[in-house]
Amino acid sequence: MSIQRRLALSTTLVLLFSLFVAFGLTYEHAVSKVRTEVQAALAVAATSALSSLDDQDDPADPAKKLRGVVRDFDGDRHVRAALLAPDGRLLAQSRPLTPEEAAPAWFYHLLKPRLPGREPALPASFAPIGHLVLEADPHNEVTEAWSDTILMLKVMTVFFAAVLLLAFLTIRGALAPLRDVCDALGRVGTGDRTVRLKPDLASELMPLRDGFNAMADRLAAADEQNRLLNEQIITIQEEERAELARDLHDDVAPFVFAVGADAAMIRQYLARGNATEIGPRADSIAEAVRHMQRHLKEVLSRLAPGALLDLGLSGAVDNLIAFWATRRPGVLIASAIDGEPLDPPLDAVAFRVVQESVSNALRHGDPSSIAVTVAVDEAWAVVTVVDDGRGFAGGGARFGFGLTGMTERVRSIGGTLDVRGHGLNQGPGPGEGGVTVRAVLPLRQAGRSGRAGETPDIARMDAEA
Repeated sequence: MSIQRRLALSTTLVLLFSLFVAFGLTYEHAVSKVRTEVQAALAVAATSALSSLDDQDDPADPAKKLRGVVRDFDGDRHVRAALLAPDGRLLAQSRPLTPEEAAPAWFYHLLKPRLPGREPALPASFAPIGHLVLEADPHNEVTEAWSDTILMLKVMTVFFAAVLLLAFLTIRGALAPLRDVCDALGRVGTGDRTVRLKPDLASELMPLRDGFNAMADRLAAADEQNRLLNEQIITIQEEERAELARDLHDDVAPFVFAVGADAAMIRQYLARGNATEIGPRADSIAEAVRHMQRHLKEVLSRLAPGALLDLGLSGAVDNLIAFWATRRPGVLIASAIDGEPLDPPLDAVAFRVVQESVSNALRHGDPSSIAVTVAVDEAWAVVTVVDDGRGFAGGGARFGFGLTGMTERVRSIGGTLDVRGHGLNQGPGPGEGGVTVRAVLPLRQAGRSGRAGETPDIARMDAEA
């Protein structure tokens, strides 16, 4: 059952109970009122009848006078008078007022009071004629109570209908914003991030409105960030493919051409029978193949660093340093990796941080030295790469594709990344140039015993490293 129907049913039950209580109180009041009115009417009728017979010296006919007293009660609303002979015969009887719309018989029997009739003590001169009997006739009083009851029922019915209608409209209006919330959630679920709840809501629903709108804003921002990241990923992929294509073209293609040329010369030497020239050509082919193998190994290590990580993070970093040492021999690259080995997921992230930081420093900073440190304690691993190059133009870090991708990798495991110039007074050289890249990785993500809410003591870990 819906909330609206349950509230309507509860209101109806309360109103019906109130109606039942009101009917009971009205019935009790009507019974008391009818009894009181009829008793008072009987008392007044007896006094009035005796007052009419007080004159004992009246020469009028006593029988006629008694009949006149009975006729005086014609049209009375509450009392019926009767004149009975000494032997019980009915000599005369009044006709009480007949109500225009009598109450139902069942209602009359509910309210009819059980009151005995009255026989006023008549003067002795009237005793031979008979005696006067006064009886209650509550029809008019009961009819009046019936009219009051009908009026009360009509008023209560109108009141109950108004209350139910007002409750229904109020509940419907109060639940309307919840329907809007359900519709808005449905639209958000289908991908519509532009939907917002209207500001004109009840004060009780304002926190719900603010929370929903804030959620929609965050989802819209997350969608925009995902879109930008997807664009960056595509751009990075294209850049990596173009770079790999250039490397293959510049480093492998000439040796492939040389191998083809040497193979063609060997064929010519064989045709001429000049076997002495075949050996140097074969040696040249072997050297070219070894060079291509080394270069392909380097390419594979760039595409799949997991192959390097089979040797552990330390071995992978050493291979990376050796790779750049052959290409930038003038740059001193040193590493210091302390602490127990990391787990594979953290190894991959830590290696990516080192790889991207060293690559950025060599490509853009023109450093003379680079220092790589990895410090590990019970809860954290801190990866730091410091160079003494040119640093950032204007002193601020520019988060391009590489830094953005590195940041997302670190955040994906709950870590933080900080990139800044040498205002930290760290680094291999005293100059004001250079960049420090520091990634803080929580070991609890790899099943360690890191405690939530703690922060690493970076100064201590750097000193130990």
